Amino acid sequence: METSCKLSFHGASGNSCPHSLLWVEAPCSTNIDGKDACAADDGNDQLVDTVIYASSGVINLATSHTTTSNSCITSVDKTLITRTLDHSSAPLPSLQGNHNEAAAVTKRVLARGEAVEDAAASRSVTALAWFTSTDTSTAIDDAVATPTSSQEAPSSQTSSSNNNLVVLISEGNFNFTQTANQKNALQLLTDFSLSYTTIDGMDPTQREKRNELFDISGIRGNYPQFFLCKNQEYEFLGNYEWLESCNLDELQKRVNATVSSTQDEVVAVKEQTDSEIKSGTSTSFGIVSAFSDGTVTLWKWQKEWVEYVLIGHDPDPTKLVNRHVDQDGLNADNLQESIADISAISLNSNTTLVATASSKGIILHLSNIGTEEDVYSRQISHHASASVHFVETSKNECYLFAGSASPRHNKVWVYTIPHFPQNDMESLGNSNAWVTLPALTICDPVCHGSLLGHQDWISCFAWLDNLNVESNGEDREEALLASSGHDAKIRLWKFVTRASSSSEAIEVIDNEDLTTIEGEDEVDEAIIDDLEEEEGEARLMIYHSGSSTAVSLEALLLGHEEPVTSLTWRKRKNINDKACLLSSSMDRTILLWMDDEDVWAPVSRVGSAGGILGGSIGASLMGFVDARFSPNCNRIVGHGYGGSIHLWTQEELGGVEAMETDGEKQDGDDEEEDELLNARWVADPCITGHFRSVEDMAWDPQGEYLLTTSTDQTTRLWAEVMVGSSKRRWVEVGRPQVHGYDMTSIASVGGADAPSDDGVPRHRFISGADEKVLRVFDAPVSTLRLLRSLKESKLASCGDINTTSNEDSASWRVERAFLPSLGLSNKATADQEQESSKFSGPTNDDDFAESLHTLERKHFGFMLPSERDLGVTTLWPETRKLFGHESELVCLDAYRAPLGSDEPSLVASSCKARNDVASAAIRLWNAKDGKCVGILKGGHRSTVSTMSFSRDGEYLASSGKDRRICIWKKVQGGLPSSDESSGGYELTAAADSAHKRIVWSVHFCPSMPNIIASGSRDGFVKVWKVCETTEDGPQLKELLKFEPSTKGGKKSEPVTAVAFAEGLPDDIIQYGILGIGTESGRIEVWAVPVSDNSASEKPTLLHAVEANDSHFDTVKKLSWRPLAAGNNAESGAALAFTLASCSQDSGVRIFDITVSI
Repeated sequence: METSCKLSFHGASGNSCPHSLLWVEAPCSTNIDGKDACAADDGNDQLVDTVIYASSGVINLATSHTTTSNSCITSVDKTLITRTLDHSSAPLPSLQGNHNEAAAVTKRVLARGEAVEDAAASRSVTALAWFTSTDTSTAIDDAVATPTSSQEAPSSQTSSSNNNLVVLISEGNFNFTQTANQKNALQLLTDFSLSYTTIDGMDPTQREKRNELFDISGIRGNYPQFFLCKNQEYEFLGNYEWLESCNLDELQKRVNATVSSTQDEVVAVKEQTDSEIKSGTSTSFGIVSAFSDGTVTLWKWQKEWVEYVLIGHDPDPTKLVNRHVDQDGLNADNLQESIADISAISLNSNTTLVATASSKGIILHLSNIGTEEDVYSRQISHHASASVHFVETSKNECYLFAGSASPRHNKVWVYTIPHFPQNDMESLGNSNAWVTLPALTICDPVCHGSLLGHQDWISCFAWLDNLNVESNGEDREEALLASSGHDAKIRLWKFVTRASSSSEAIEVIDNEDLTTIEGEDEVDEAIIDDLEEEEGEARLMIYHSGSSTAVSLEALLLGHEEPVTSLTWRKRKNINDKACLLSSSMDRTILLWMDDEDVWAPVSRVGSAGGILGGSIGASLMGFVDARFSPNCNRIVGHGYGGSIHLWTQEELGGVEAMETDGEKQDGDDEEEDELLNARWVADPCITGHFRSVEDMAWDPQGEYLLTTSTDQTTRLWAEVMVGSSKRRWVEVGRPQVHGYDMTSIASVGGADAPSDDGVPRHRFISGADEKVLRVFDAPVSTLRLLRSLKESKLASCGDINTTSNEDSASWRVERAFLPSLGLSNKATADQEQESSKFSGPTNDDDFAESLHTLERKHFGFMLPSERDLGVTTLWPETRKLFGHESELVCLDAYRAPLGSDEPSLVASSCKARNDVASAAIRLWNAKDGKCVGILKGGHRSTVSTMSFSRDGEYLASSGKDRRICIWKKVQGGLPSSDESSGGYELTAAADSAHKRIVWSVHFCPSMPNIIASGSRDGFVKVWKVCETTEDGPQLKELLKFEPSTKGGKKSEPVTAVAFAEGLPDDIIQYGILGIGTESGRIEVWAVPVSDNSASEKPTLLHAVEANDSHFDTVKKLSWRPLAAGNNAESGAALAFTLASCSQDSGVRIFDITVSI
């Protein structure tokens, strides 16, 4: 058998921390619409808008897809799990020598909030940072220089749309006005997807071409200049002022018009030397992640994501790292502290500079990846810090901003870190070299001082450079640094850089005044702001080589009521666009700020201002820990406190409103400003998930949806949504139960489209929690309407829209449910006006018929619920409580009787047995009327942790802490309705000490009802057969046992979940497809011989899910999607299965598995 496995869904919120959200253009690592997504047509990496966020110990990469209803769904396509999570055998940390160090003990947590403290306890990702670098090596030819292009534009010389527009620049230009103009010009061309080629006038190899272009333009020493190349002839277009007034759309047409005439020249260059082309321009991408135990890892894109461990224990013995630690003030304890923030900057394709902030201070790590990996570490500050932020200011220097974490009077520390190419050592000057590499020298960081004003922890920064200012002929450039934190106030600091020869004198405010104020305990920060600098004064002076920078307070932004958690600037589409700042806060709002006549004010607000407080029903109810703009700035993403990802899309203006807006436009600047001032942000479906351990799950009998339950006190419903014509995504579309106790178990008991008076109605489940009561829930009409809409959309994608629906529409169902204040039970209500049902679609037959007509036009009329809708309008009414257990419930399992059968559908339940044999009894319940029909006693002496009914209901298997597997057989004649002492089942077989440790999971084979598998902490999987004998009664016979192939460095890997798949053809019924989940989170699929004739055969490993697609904590349960979901494969063809898994890591994962026979 050949097996393939693809992760089709990962749903988890987990614990969220500030600084753990990114929205970037990243290389696509999955297949899109059947195409190889790793490479574009020109051989380069295909870049897609990707939301990157951390949920507990997992890094999730999510991309957006358009549904059949034209809404946008963002779902996780790839997950990254660090290998450093396997640190059970880690050595104690040491700073001596070059070796892999450990960071095994989590110290005091710096960041505030219960979620972050939980993250530290479970060793989670606390911060993420993204970095890119573009390396330009040798020029390819004098006629065609090294291309510099956007991530969207191809960098290859063979593209059909580049190398016609030539930009003459100077990388060593000390004229700051020209340097800013260069940067703005290239960014503008990139934003308009205009491919171009740069010629560096300072490059000795291109000096001849530079002089030739100077002769053509008649202008020397002025950059940038723009030329159009056609048939090796250059036409001068103009300088930077020409570009500002140029119609870029017309320029694009003109550039494209010369494409055909330049193709022969470009191809000739390519044929001349392929190696030079490859060495022209290369872009590298990477993610650095920080953990709650001080571990720092770097993920680098090398046609796939490859992990490098900078600090921490690496369990892979082949990954040797040369560590160079400056031991002056840096000890092992400092490397084990929970990291509050991380920032990174790429110095070249192999070298990355990383800064981390913690309660121990600021630590720098320099990673150089060549033939060997070298990591250099040093501590530059011992002050407790809550944030760090790198900014590249010039070719040979970068800023590092650090926010302190003091009780009061916090500071923004300002550092510069010079770095020079190895062939430019004369620029080193008086700087001391920290690290000298073959191609690069990094100097010691220089602390220039601090900026006072914030009265609480400074948790976030954002940098905006190249402001559009009137320079009056002066060589200067301006930038803004936004800083904020727990004092809920945003400060904007202006950085004005001038050449050292500038005649204007800058006076710095006397630090003694600030020091005196800082020493006063009762002073308000407003007094510090009252010392605002006069004209010509500055808060801080920063001296560079050949220039100086004056820092002053530009503005104080007031609007948030709780700590500000993130700041980010909107990327400007035009150099004249006004600056726009995005801020998120724990007050449950995200604000957009703009400068209106020198007054900064919020122009838009998204989020849930004044919404529901507290509770576990929504991850956003405690506020947002992060927010970002999309790369094209038309969408916003917010990271909720509990881990959910919220998205908003800027609605395009249309109709009369657009005409009115057009009439008011005066120029491009006003157009951009009006676009933001009049913007309406529409909420898109969220990326949601459990944020604590997922304990149990159950499929709908028809496989239409999946129910999961968790210790976050919620039960969630997941269903497939069409994205495109053939692709599907799993999305949370309901939250049937919101409880006050941690949930532990769930069982779906509804029949197959059974009416209410014949068997158990469909869409019913029973759940258990850390309480003594079982609760029964039935789906409301609003949920059935949404499920029907989703089903019809899938039929439409297959071209079948005439299929009639047999959905249960009994009149006894209510419209929806609500959760009363201080209540544990969802109450039923028929009031359709209580909550808006806009997401549910049509409400009557006429509306539904109309929606089907709309469906034929590929626009189905329904919307998926938002995060707020999930917690309020998708609840299921609680219809019954089942009493009888004496302690907290542990597990459930259900037997669904065939439709039309006289047998009742049953539910078996168990609870915790605390030194009480009577509590270890199993209770049987009638799933239709909720009556207890039996109590199974005498089988176990301690807690029953797992149970499984055979497919025909003939047997019930149970096991648990006493390591005993019991087989209960149905008594002939069926279940008595009132005799609870026997219950219709009797103990007929048992295996004492079936395993050496606790048995976590048992499951019957669907195709052979007398075959059962068990998994235990002892690390073994055993397959048993219930043998019917006439003399001694049924016996339990062990057929085989084996261990998982993945042990994670342990002697034995505890097996925590086993599950047989259904749907195998009759001619291979001698095998069973068995899924196995382990304590380390790994999942494997095995082919297990189950017939008497295959006793000599051994089980075969079909597939082991790779580490990045697996869980990183204990697998709690595995469950295969029922056959009714559409697996109609026959022998000789590929068998398609869907396997769902849930874990203690808060995750729910769904795998598409194909087995070729």
